[in-house]
Amino acid sequence: MTKLPPLNRNSAVFLDIDGTLIDLAPTPQSVQVPPGLPDVLRKTRARLGGALALISGRKLADIDSLFGPGLPCAAEHGSLLRGADGVLTQKVKRLAAYDQWLRVLKAESEEMPGVLIEEKEFSLVVHYRRAPQFEPALSQLVDRLIGASDDAVLLLAHCAFEMKPRGGNKADALAWFMEKPPFAGRQPVFIGDDITDEPAIRRAAEIGGLGLHVARDFGGKTQQVRDWIML
Repeated sequence: MTKLPPLNRNSAVFLDIDGTLIDLAPTPQSVQVPPGLPDVLRKTRARLGGALALISGRKLADIDSLFGPGLPCAAEHGSLLRGADGVLTQKVKRLAAYDQWLRVLKAESEEMPGVLIEEKEFSLVVHYRRAPQFEPALSQLVDRLIGASDDAVLLLAHCAFEMKPRGGNKADALAWFMEKPPFAGRQPVFIGDDITDEPAIRRAAEIGGLGLHVARDFGGKTQQVRDWIML
C-alpha cells in the first residue's frame, strides 16, 4: 500500500463503489456490504464537513439500497447527480435505441449461459464475468449496435460492456461537485479501481488533488481503502 497522508478538513472525498469500497462479485446484485460501512461513510462525511460523495456506475436506487438514502452521489457514471442539498440533476437522456437494444441483447444472451443483461435507467450493461468465453462474440455484438447509433458510447469495465448515452462521466461528475459547497475550495481525493475510473483519477490530480487507484495505491484491497478513509 502506498504511504498516504490521512484525510483532513480540507479534503473532498469521492469514492467509487464496486472494487473500491466493496469487493467485486459475480453479479451486481450479489455484492456484500461490510457490516458498519454505511455508518463509516456517514461519520467520515460528517468529519469532512459534508464533503464526501460516491461516484459510481450503479443506478441511484442501487446506491441507496446498499448504503441508505441521502448520500451525495453520481449515479450511472455521472448521468444522474445528487448534490449535498439532495437535489437531483440529470445530465443525459436515455438511449434512443434502449428498448430495441434490450430486446436484441436478451435474445442473443439466451444462447450464452452466464451472461447477464443489466438494465439501468439510462444505459444497458452486458456482464460476462460468469462466462468469459463469450467476450469476443459480445464485443462484436455491442460494437455493431453502437456503430449504428449517434447518441451512445461504449464503456469497458471489469468483465462488462456498458452502452451508455454520450455525456455523463466520472471526471465531469467530480468537477461538478467541486464547483458546489461543501466541496468547493477543497483538495479532491478520488479513489477508483476500474478503467472507467481513470478519467476521474486524472482529473483529481489535474486540479491539485489525489487520484488514487485500488491496485496501485491500496494493494488491491478494498479493506485498505475502508481503513484509510477512517483515519
